[in-house]
Amino acid sequence: MNIETARQNLSTKAVGELTQALLAVGREGTLSDLQAVMAHVKHADQHVRDAAIQATTTLILSNLITHFNDLEPAMRQKLGIIMESLDPLIIDEIGKELYSEDENRRLRAVQVLGLLKKNPSVRTVLAKLVQDRDVKIRATAINLMGKFVDPRDHDVILSLVNDPDKRVRANTIEALEGLGNKRVVPILLRLRKDPNNRIRGNVLKALYNLGFTEISEDLMEMLKSHDNFMRASSLWVVSQIKLVTREIEDQAGYFLLSDDEMVFRNAEKALTALNTPRSQGYIRYLMDQSEARNKTAQNPAAATVAGK
Repeated sequence: MNIETARQNLSTKAVGELTQALLAVGREGTLSDLQAVMAHVKHADQHVRDAAIQATTTLILSNLITHFNDLEPAMRQKLGIIMESLDPLIIDEIGKELYSEDENRRLRAVQVLGLLKKNPSVRTVLAKLVQDRDVKIRATAINLMGKFVDPRDHDVILSLVNDPDKRVRANTIEALEGLGNKRVVPILLRLRKDPNNRIRGNVLKALYNLGFTEISEDLMEMLKSHDNFMRASSLWVVSQIKLVTREIEDQAGYFLLSDDEMVFRNAEKALTALNTPRSQGYIRYLMDQSEARNKTAQNPAAATVAGK
């Protein structure tokens, strides 16, 4: 049965044809077919109901796997809720994709797991995936672990703090912060000097949000680094936690003069987030300088005369 015939047969009263049509649309249909398929989820006939549930699950899962990044977050969440409510064994179906030879399909399957908020099996599956040989799979699984793992079960994440891949380590720190468990603070303190800018920034942000607020010296050390990535990350931390000291404000203000676009933009965001009289003063200075440059660009002759 081709897809067009199957769509037409969704309105038939013949149980056999309707059942086959549902399964065909589930395999080959698009999300535009979802409403017509779900209309049969409460059908009087058990075979039709089962086919409708299977078709709905297959249709949603296949489209999430194929078009995950094309769908709006709200739509992805809605589809996840529908899928989870209809099929408690959906983890088994996703599991087939988790071991696909196609790397992109495997990665999308991990992301789909993150949509299943109520399924108790998700945590178990993620615990296995954080040991996966594929770096992208590990990193994505770790990022999701912070949303699912109970604080008492964080050992599996701690074991990845020293993963050879920096993305995995950085995502591990984010997951640890997401757990909200202050017992991980001693672990994080050992990572305050990590040479990777993203990891170091994540560590300071996590420490602060977990209640260890004595990070100003570490933050200043990052701010005074000669590495622009380290500077940019430290400014990002300031914008996130809004830690105010005069020294931090002055250093952020100094970076408004940076030739590096990333550092400059992050300095502007940090000062805007701090929103103190001193930081606002630096922002006003930025605006004045910008206005002056615009006037010079519009009237270069005036600038030449003024320079004599």
